[in-house]
Amino acid sequence: MPKVKAKILCFVDNGLRQPGDVFEYNGPRNHHLEYIEEVGAETEPTVSDAPQRRLRKGKMAESAGTE
Repeated sequence: MPKVKAKILCFVDNGLRQPGDVFEYNGPRNHHLEYIEEVGAETEPTVSDAPQRRLRKGKMAESAGTE
């Protein structure tokens, strides 16, 4: 299991974690935790690895009004 460190006061794995607490965590990614040791990181892709795409709302409205 990966070791993590709490960045802020948070409730993880049925326990209240203080900032700086180091513990093992095997749940979904959590942005309140700093990952110290990751196990199997190369086999599990994270959401941040995927390219991000933004949609423009204005383009849809412009093309709909010209028909």
